[in-house]
Amino acid sequence: MTTDLYNIFAQLPAQHIEFSAQFRSFLETQLGESIDAHWLNGTFPHNFVRPLGQFLHTHFPEEYRFPPVDSLPFRIMKLELGRFDPSMASFFAVHWGLAMGSIAMFGSEQQKNQWLPAMKSFQKIGSWALTEPLSGSDAASGLQTIATKTEQGWVLSGEKKWSGNASIADVIVIWARESDSRRMLGFLVEPHMPGVQIELLHDKIAKRAMENVLIRLDRVQLSEDQRLPHVEAFSHVSKQLIHGRVAVAWEALGIAIGVFEKALEYSTQRIQFGKPLAAKQLIQEKLVDMSEEITCMQALLWTLQQHEQHAPISSAQASLAKRACGRRARKVCQLARAVLGGNGILLSYGVARLFADMEAVFSYEGTDEINTLIVGRSLTGVSAF
Repeated sequence: MTTDLYNIFAQLPAQHIEFSAQFRSFLETQLGESIDAHWLNGTFPHNFVRPLGQFLHTHFPEEYRFPPVDSLPFRIMKLELGRFDPSMASFFAVHWGLAMGSIAMFGSEQQKNQWLPAMKSFQKIGSWALTEPLSGSDAASGLQTIATKTEQGWVLSGEKKWSGNASIADVIVIWARESDSRRMLGFLVEPHMPGVQIELLHDKIAKRAMENVLIRLDRVQLSEDQRLPHVEAFSHVSKQLIHGRVAVAWEALGIAIGVFEKALEYSTQRIQFGKPLAAKQLIQEKLVDMSEEITCMQALLWTLQQHEQHAPISSAQASLAKRACGRRARKVCQLARAVLGGNGILLSYGVARLFADMEAVFSYEGTDEINTLIVGRSLTGVSAF
């Protein structure tokens, strides 16, 4: 009740409420005692991968589809992963939503059969690479990785930055421009191929338990069979990114719930001037502010979820969800950190890691500024990019 003051999520179907509880228990069992150490040391919890695959196989034995017939369970997973560990929320999203989603949406039947069954069980891991050192928000126009057609297939050259999972991946979805036509093309690149160099980014202050990398592609030789055949424009990819943006909004809500729970618990136990912090007016104001922001996020996302049952989510709707939840969750993290005082910057109190990770969430899947301009374009009919 304390994190759902209006009982908004009590409206979820009973099976989804039960699924949420089961996944929360799974995360506590699999990551509860180790995730702080992994985050602090900048290491990925490899022993989490197979149990996650088994959990998903148990609950979703059917063939993988993207977008899924019912998106709600996966958004619940993003919420719970955000609440518990945003690094693993990104690991899951890159593998399950971006890499597998690209193969499912744009791949040939042979490519789907080759990769999706093993990726669904997490026996093989996927990565996804669009952003570059000099191209981020302007990926639609500024992509500099080049694919050149040859008699043998394709030659791929360029660099990618921030690609999640690539250091542990079996396949990386690489996006590039064709040298002649400037079409946007997707390729399935395996990390062991000659000309592929992967370098870990070590100096992150957020999402430290996930491995992000710099990928260098030096004249990588690919066959035509390694090109995703059903995509030739950024507009195709943007349809996939809409789903990712909404999922990140759910992750932001999860982070907000996670830090609020810790702050509320702390305020009832920490004694100052002879009384619990929770008895102080200024602390209660912070707790109410956090509850207000969480309630607004819940109402927005549940309304959008119901809308999706009748019509596809538009780019502007997805961007507004990401913008609204990103801003509100960031505020909740700041307030929760303040409630804990100095202890708010210590990992052992449960807020610091989510506080830091929220900075990454605020910027990825569209920065606050880019999502603002997407919504502004929809409202005015005028692009301000």
